[in-house]
Amino acid sequence: MMRTSFLALALLAILSLTNSCQLYQNPLTDRPSKDINTWLLGVWEYEDEAGKTYRIGVMPLTADRLTIWGREMGSSKTVKYEAWISRVGSSKFLSMKSLTSTKEIPEGTFVFLHYQVIDQTHVVARGLQLDSPEDASSKALRREVRAKLEDRTLLPDQGSTWTRISEVYWQAGEDPLAQPMIPPRFPPEPPLVPLEVAPE
Repeated sequence: MMRTSFLALALLAILSLTNSCQLYQNPLTDRPSKDINTWLLGVWEYEDEAGKTYRIGVMPLTADRLTIWGREMGSSKTVKYEAWISRVGSSKFLSMKSLTSTKEIPEGTFVFLHYQVIDQTHVVARGLQLDSPEDASSKALRREVRAKLEDRTLLPDQGSTWTRISEVYWQAGEDPLAQPMIPPRFPPEPPLVPLEVAPE
């Protein structure tokens, strides 16, 4: 399987705080399992232990697909993804397809994410801990996800907490990160994040 660095993880839109992340040739599901979760829309920030700040913009592409732009603040490096909700059993994940190509993340590769909405301004994100090869089929990936959900080894203990700093209003194709900040209707407060979060 292909693995990428922590820096690339942070630029993978809202990926989890882990040391590595698998890249795959196929999504968990080849089409959305449900419409987008509108609570994910907005501009979000995350600061790592070294004090680096990462910002992402999440907006709808269609009724059931998201477009996600990500950037390390102070850097011109930007990544972009198309994402959709993939349901495996009763749990929901994001299948994220890279629309740009970087040294670590080739265009067209997929990464998977579990997200938990804590409140109107905070989301906890975790990458999936899978052992499948990079060319595993969607069916094989879902089979491993089910098995690891059952034995509770799918997700890392710690995730990354992202704070929504702005709502988004845009024209199709615009980079939401380049727009003026629009304060969220719900002011950010310190999140109450449980130590361990089970998948939905």
